[in-house]
Amino acid sequence: MRLSFYLDKPDAERSIIMLNVSFRGQRLRFGTGVSMEPTHWNPKRQEPKASGPTVNADRHRLDGIAKFVRETFDGMKFGDKQRSITPEDIAAFRSNVGEFLTPLSKKVVSAKGGEFKTDFDQFIATYTIRSKTGMVTTRRPIDATIQLYQRTLDYLVDWSLFAKRPLAYDTIDEAFYASYCEWLGRGGMTDSSAGNYIKTLKTFMKWSRQKGYHTTSAYETFYRDSRTGDTIALTVEELRRVRDLDLTKAPRLERSRDLFLLQCYTGMRYGDLSRLEPRHFDESAGLIRYTSQKTDTPCIVPITKPLTKLLERYPSRLFEFPSDVKQNVYIKEVAARADMKQSVSVSQWVNGKRVEGVFRRDELVTTHVARRTFVTTSLRFGVPEAVISAVTGHAAKGMLQHHYVKFDEEGIRDIITRAWEQL
Repeated sequence: MRLSFYLDKPDAERSIIMLNVSFRGQRLRFGTGVSMEPTHWNPKRQEPKASGPTVNADRHRLDGIAKFVRETFDGMKFGDKQRSITPEDIAAFRSNVGEFLTPLSKKVVSAKGGEFKTDFDQFIATYTIRSKTGMVTTRRPIDATIQLYQRTLDYLVDWSLFAKRPLAYDTIDEAFYASYCEWLGRGGMTDSSAGNYIKTLKTFMKWSRQKGYHTTSAYETFYRDSRTGDTIALTVEELRRVRDLDLTKAPRLERSRDLFLLQCYTGMRYGDLSRLEPRHFDESAGLIRYTSQKTDTPCIVPITKPLTKLLERYPSRLFEFPSDVKQNVYIKEVAARADMKQSVSVSQWVNGKRVEGVFRRDELVTTHVARRTFVTTSLRFGVPEAVISAVTGHAAKGMLQHHYVKFDEEGIRDIITRAWEQL
């Protein structure tokens, strides 16, 4: 049997991924239900590109489809050349695959709340943030968090197809937890990333129980593993090489390099940076003032000497931002041009086990590396942690910093600007 995936309409803005199955003179074609932009599809490898925004979910779905088709083929003994295949056999095979691609598990109804998936859709559309004491607020989560909620639901549906288990409140038990975590890890997802989906599921289960949709409580014991693996920050020398790169003949990379440097000089998250407007710049005070979308924390960023020089190229204070996925791709190329090709050993936790690998440093550069670079470089330049926290919006650590260490804007500006003159 030959099995392959391909784009139905490679020239369209978005296309369905098709499944082609060939065996013993038969050629069957199915729509997988997975769709994507053609730029995110690798036709040679017949799989989603690693740069795609939903690559893990798409790969899990296609792998599950391929596994089911092979198991069905073997179960019907189509590989036995001594066995003749009738039209009824082909019809049964087609029906089994078609039923798998439009599963009943999506239609499983719980006892109280209606469909599990429908309830989750309602959760995504209406959930508001709870206070630390559990009180309901009117504030909606940020866009990135809502996208995480949607990916969590997509992964749950894909797991249901893979495991051939329905999604219902009473099936969210220890057996589900073990199977779901193992499935998430199959694609190489780290335990800390998987923990974000477990956390979201627990939030949904608590919300739906408060709504009276179920009475189960097994989910309360699901462990969220937040252990993070190794990561990098740019050294001062690497930061200088990135800064001094001549990219005039590659304007796309030059813009992405400048955005990366903006993060390195300010410590801002890429999401906050992409919302930066001229009104946030207080040139007279030498500060950038903004509120972090993730934590709703007011932040002040001193306009240092390196930042001033960079901003000279953008007098309007307006910037063109690619998506975070594209930015991560572009800055890896920038890092490669900056000769960040030294090998480094890093480890991650996957399914409870430490997995080590060797990578080039440029392969590990992401937008968050820039924020980490600001913190580590500031520490190296002698900036106190309390001042760095005031700039990045991190929570104060310990009673001394929380209750007694209070810096005014001028003090923060002076400490940071003096330190960053060393770059």
